[in-house]
Formats: sequence, C-alpha cells, structure tokens
Amino acid sequence: MVTADSTTANGQAATGREGDAPLTYQPHVDVRTEQGDVIVVADMPGARSESIDVAFAEGVLTLHAKVPGREAAGRTLSQEYGIGDYRRSFRLGDGFDATGITAVYRLGVLTVRVPKLAAVRPRTVTVHPG
Repeated sequence: MVTADSTTANGQAATGREGDAPLTYQPHVDVRTEQGDVIVVADMPGARSESIDVAFAEGVLTLHAKVPGREAAGRTLSQEYGIGDYRRSFRLGDGFDATGITAVYRLGVLTVRVPKLAAVRPRTVTVHPG
C-alpha cells in the first residue's frame, strides 16, 4: 500500500512564507502500479532536471525539486503563479529495488518507476506433463 503526505484539497499545500525562505509546494501526482512496480507521475513545472532529487530510504520515496525565481522587468501588476520548490514523499514499504529506480523529466512532468524486488514479484510455474 502506498501512502502519501497530506495535501490541501487542490494539492497545492505550501510551506514557508513569502519574503522568507522559498515556498515549498506539494506537486500534483498520479500513482499507479504496473506489473508490480510503482509509477509516480508528478507535475513540476519550472524545475530543471539537474535540480531534481529522487531519494528512496527506509521504504520512503521522496521527490524534491528546486525551482529558480523568475526575473521580471517593470512593475508586477498581478501574480497568480507561485514560485517555490517542490517536495513530496510516499511510504511504499519494503520489497522494492532501490538500485533499479528510474526517473525521467520531460516537459515539466517527472515520471519515477520504483521496481519490486524480483523475490517479491508473483511467479507463475509451468506444470509439465509427467
């Protein structure tokens, strides 16, 4: 069973205050299983692939991305898009292969595949006639 950290109703919980340390947002995610592996798809617009950290320790998958602020000339009249880092954690539990985790970042979307250990995967045994 996968459990995630808490979010607000719209998934955009943020910590920190404007003017202090950068805000940290919880990205919107889809979590699914595919052949026993866990797939996490996270929206992280504005991040760069080299600023994204994916960590797996003690059964917890953590996604973190640093997002640089935007420089704007002139006076800002309205600002609706929040700038800040992303962080989200998921408790996956035991039975996953930390060395086989892969991550791809494309067009603002991070896709992480966490494979199950081979020993934990279901196995079908073929019965041969005797």
